[in-house]
Amino acid sequence: MDSDSAVMDSDSAVMDSDSDAASRVPVRLHGRSEAQRTLRDAVEGLGAGRGAAVVVSGEFGSGRSALLAAAARAAAGCTVHHVGGVDAEAAVPWAWCQRLVLRLTADPPAPSAGDAEILAGIIAGRCPPEAVLAVASALRRMLEASGVGRPVLLCVDDAHRLDHLSLCVLGLLARRVEALRVGLLLTVVTGHPALAALDGIDTLPLPPLDDAAARRLLADAAPPGRAAGPRPETEAEALALAAGNPLALTELAAAAHGDDRCGPLTLPPGSRWRADHARRFRQLPDEARAVIATVLVGGPLAPDVLRTAARRAGWHPGAIDTALAGGLIVLTDDGTAAVAGRLLRQVLRAEVPLAAQHAAHRLLAEVLDPDRSGLCRALHRLACGTGPAEQGAADLERAVGDAGHHAAGEVLEEAAGFAPRRHLRERWLTLAARHAFLAGEDIRARSLLCRVPPHGVPEGTRALRSLVEGERLLRDGAPAEACRHLSAAAGLFLDESHEAAARAMMLAGEAAFLAGDFAGYFALARRAAPLRRGAGMEATPATRLVVDHFAGMTATFEGRHREAGRLLRRVMRLAEGTPDAYCALWAGQAAYTLGDAARAHAFAVAAAESARQRGALSLVPAALVYQVLAALLTDRCAAAEEAALDGLRLARQTGQRNLAVDHLAVLALVSALRGDGDDTAVRLRSITHQVSMWGLGRPAAFGRWASACADLADNRPADALTRLAGMAHTAVGNQTDLVIRQLATPHFVEAAVRCDRRAKAAEALRSYHAWAAGGTSAARLALAHRCHALLESDDAAADAQFRHAARLHRQDGAVLELAKTELFHAHRLRRARRPRPARELLREAVQIFQQYGAVSWARRATEELRATGARLQVPARLGEGGYGTGAELTPQQTRICELVARGATNQEIADVLMVSIRTVEYHLRNIFTRLGVRSRVELAAHFR
Repeated sequence: MDSDSAVMDSDSAVMDSDSDAASRVPVRLHGRSEAQRTLRDAVEGLGAGRGAAVVVSGEFGSGRSALLAAAARAAAGCTVHHVGGVDAEAAVPWAWCQRLVLRLTADPPAPSAGDAEILAGIIAGRCPPEAVLAVASALRRMLEASGVGRPVLLCVDDAHRLDHLSLCVLGLLARRVEALRVGLLLTVVTGHPALAALDGIDTLPLPPLDDAAARRLLADAAPPGRAAGPRPETEAEALALAAGNPLALTELAAAAHGDDRCGPLTLPPGSRWRADHARRFRQLPDEARAVIATVLVGGPLAPDVLRTAARRAGWHPGAIDTALAGGLIVLTDDGTAAVAGRLLRQVLRAEVPLAAQHAAHRLLAEVLDPDRSGLCRALHRLACGTGPAEQGAADLERAVGDAGHHAAGEVLEEAAGFAPRRHLRERWLTLAARHAFLAGEDIRARSLLCRVPPHGVPEGTRALRSLVEGERLLRDGAPAEACRHLSAAAGLFLDESHEAAARAMMLAGEAAFLAGDFAGYFALARRAAPLRRGAGMEATPATRLVVDHFAGMTATFEGRHREAGRLLRRVMRLAEGTPDAYCALWAGQAAYTLGDAARAHAFAVAAAESARQRGALSLVPAALVYQVLAALLTDRCAAAEEAALDGLRLARQTGQRNLAVDHLAVLALVSALRGDGDDTAVRLRSITHQVSMWGLGRPAAFGRWASACADLADNRPADALTRLAGMAHTAVGNQTDLVIRQLATPHFVEAAVRCDRRAKAAEALRSYHAWAAGGTSAARLALAHRCHALLESDDAAADAQFRHAARLHRQDGAVLELAKTELFHAHRLRRARRPRPARELLREAVQIFQQYGAVSWARRATEELRATGARLQVPARLGEGGYGTGAELTPQQTRICELVARGATNQEIADVLMVSIRTVEYHLRNIFTRLGVRSRVELAAHFR
């Protein structure tokens, strides 16, 4: 049995007889339940005469042998024969057939005279190659007879190791068992040429394990006595290295659970995953190994570079194809050659001789174009000693500045092994971690940081290390801890670069803001202020932007709105035209604070585009937060939801869970503003644990605000008032989240008025109106006038305020808030015995709420309209939040239709959109009515 037997079926262990006792770790076959069911169904059908053949294909260590063994154990009442492939006999004609014949003839009944002659020829080794069909026919009859009245199961593990003639016989045999009580279960390495001989046979591919199954397997594979699991960063590194391979996960488990390593996570010395791949490398011809060495040290390599290297080195024309056939290097869609995975790179690093690696570096240094591949060429020149080492190091650092973050990180990590000085090696590893983080490769960044000691390195390296660790924690950790690291980095940078210090302070301020620690934020603002004067260094535009941003936000928090407006507008001017993604991102925050939706959106888009151009994928989810908030400022809920879902996906992809929480909190607010309490609750439940664990004050405040909005939509003003009044205590240390509390003031006023707490409402409104008037947002000023209208005791004055609010809503395009203003205005008019103008407002409000899918608000407006004595000219379902037949599908409904067309279930759609199943069902009912379809099949056909 091959290495796949290092994993276990859910019922019992499958031990590998070739591994030593220390490596015999029984683990479970997680993530393979569907494959197990498929094989068991095939076996269970044998008794009814439904013969079957199944090929299980997977990479080395994927669990093929374990599945085969589990199926054989489940074959109760069957005669089971195990005859697997053996490397040593792969070149011997008929070798596997001979072994099978010897196995079948060991027990009666004896074969017929004709079959006996054929089989005797196989045993004697004199059967001609053209007899494959006759041999297959004879073996078919012998297999059927070998059961002696019982079904027969033939298990052929590692069929790719059979000799060619036997493989042809096996294929013929497997395609001719349908009418027999005979089953064949075969295993083959994915992509192996042997699969061509098995064409026409049902194939069961084994994909890599998903994250959940891989985590369970890693936990199950813990060494005895290790109750605690690995650290999260170590677990993440093990999962990334193994890439879903069960054997690799099992073998990495001991190191992953150790937590005492220094350096990258590696396979243990006795690793069978390592041994198999090393054996495959050693079996290749010399020139194919040279190809692999070249791809290893230079990959990924473009097709023209590899061809040029082949010509310069004088390799045989088939050397590249031979290397590819070995499976150790692969071609991507654009023809680029690369080693197949990080773990295999690690193995080949140890297996390829240093002399071969040195020769590969020298070859690539000669063939790479200095204009197109300056960074890689500088690396290879440094590695092979072309010119003075210090000059080579300087050339490399210059070339790094023009490269994308992924390439820069890869090259710096590689170059660290050739650094002429120890401190330079540590600096390059730290820079590599910085570039890896920006490229969205959080696990690589963590691994690289583990290789740099926090102490005993030059101050500049310590500063950079603190910056990387702090920003990583800002996006995926406790913000208080992030603030500590970033503040330390700012102090260490001061003597070297005021701009670097300012940027570190800005990120530290963001961490304080995320935690709701505004006292800490103000302290950082005071530290940043002297940087504008330079202290012997000229303040760069980025430095001035940071100082003005701190000062402007501080003035905002302290109610000095005129001064805040002047400073934050200066921030935007400094950021205009800059290619710096960070500066654009901070300018977007300034614009949003002033209520300038258009410029906030423009800066957020510019930040995302700049980040993507440099490959800084980790910055894109942060930029999308401000795209979402800018869209919400003008009631573009569909655009906000689309951007937030995109940001959520990217945040999870780049390992930035805090940003994922931000997007989920904003998605909850989108649902709440529509009045969808179920979706609001679903989205908020998904972030509760992380918000509490890491003290995330900002999303906690967003969550309270969203819950309060949902309460107001469901006519629970007292609950909403309690939540909004408690927003002063949502963050660590019970500090007030000043920004979000200000944003939520209109809803606080609404709740307070409905609960007859007018004095508190008036006090909150004074501050909000001053803030809104000091900005540029007509939408925020409209909300201020609506609040004044709600507080007015005089009907005429209230009417004027409502009308002013409506004009501002229309000016800024905030349609959903316009409908709410019209609802409140109509309610006041109805109480003043003016039903006719109330009806006009309510009809428009109902239409808007229905268009936005604001179910609760549509219901309230419809009830208010009915109270005016109006005859409703809409179907009954419209009063329940439905859509008229003339309405277009909303973006949310269109997205649901697209997912249905792809075959997604309601639960899967709910998971993708982070909404409740009830919401999906509600939308589908309305979609069916709107499109005139009766089933999901018709809907899918409509959208294909």
